[in-house]
Amino acid sequence: MLCNPAVLVLCILSMMLVSYTMERFLFLRSRKVKPRQFLDGITALLKKERYNEALTVCEESPGIVALMIKTVLVFRNKDPNELFNATNSVILQEIPLLERRLSAIKLIAKVAPIISFVGVLQILAKALGTMAHTATYFSSSTIISFMQRSTVLISFGLLLNVLGTLAYAFLYGQVTRLIYDVEWSYNEILYHMASQKEDARNVSKKI
Repeated sequence: MLCNPAVLVLCILSMMLVSYTMERFLFLRSRKVKPRQFLDGITALLKKERYNEALTVCEESPGIVALMIKTVLVFRNKDPNELFNATNSVILQEIPLLERRLSAIKLIAKVAPIISFVGVLQILAKALGTMAHTATYFSSSTIISFMQRSTVLISFGLLLNVLGTLAYAFLYGQVTRLIYDVEWSYNEILYHMASQKEDARNVSKKI
C-alpha cells in the first residue's frame, strides 16, 4: 500500500491542502476589519476636518477596506472619474491577493478522487500480475487484500475531496465578505463626503 505512487501523491496533496488552507485563513483574518466601526472612526475625524489623522489611521490599519478609504481620501478633491479609476485600480490589485491559492485548493479537491482511482487500478494491475504467475484464479485472501487496500485508497481520495471542498467554500465566503465590506465602505464614505460638502454649501449660502 505504501509503495503505491498514488498514496505518495495523495499525502503530498494533503499536506499542501492543510498548509494552503491555514495560510489563507490567517491571511484573510489579518486583512479583516469591522467596516462599520472603522468607518465610524474615520467619519468622526472627517467631521472635524482632521484629514491627516484619518489618512494615518488608514495607513496603519490592515486590509483592503482601509486601503480603499485611504485612496478615496487622497483623491477626494480630484475629478470623480479619476477617483473612481484610482479606487477601482486598488481593488483590482488587491482581489487577486485575496483569492490567491483558492484555485489550488479547489483543484486538489477535484483531482484527489481521480488519483485514488488511478491507485486502485495500479493495485488491481499488480494483483493480476501476481495471480498470472501463481494461479489461474483469485484466492479469497487476495480478493480481501485488494478490497481493503482499494477501500482505504478511495476513502483517502474522497476525504481530501470533502475537506478541500469545505475549505474552498469557507475561504471563498471570507473573500466574498471582504469584497462586500469594500463595496459597502466605498458607498458609505462617498455618501458621507457628499453630505459634508452639501452641508458646507448650505452654510455658505446662509452666510
